[in-house]
Amino acid sequence: MASKNMTTIMALYLTFNLVVLGFTTAQTPPPPVNQPQCPVDLVDLQVCLNVFANVVNPRDPANILNPQDQAQCCTLLTRLGGPVAALCSCELARTRVPGVANASIITSSATQFLNVCPGVTAPPNFRCY
Repeated sequence: MASKNMTTIMALYLTFNLVVLGFTTAQTPPPPVNQPQCPVDLVDLQVCLNVFANVVNPRDPANILNPQDQAQCCTLLTRLGGPVAALCSCELARTRVPGVANASIITSSATQFLNVCPGVTAPPNFRCY
């Protein structure tokens, strides 16, 4: 008799556990580590796209550097400041050098672009990720 009683108790225990566990939800994974992002929308940096294209690929005849565009872009980057301007140049590099996942190529393109504007420099040990 004790065996039948024990089987019933185990069946009830397992059923109770299945019901209780059925109401639980899986925890969402923690969000990825926040990478710093450019606070300026890339649409607002449109004037810098032409400047960037000319700096990175000056031999392309389609890339004509307009001094007015360069002045507007440099004004915007100067207003942002060095570290933030560097972040924005990384995002520009990612959009203008599509298909390149190599961080060192993107970093060198972004640094080369920042050197166009006087007074805007990348912070020490600057890298695009």
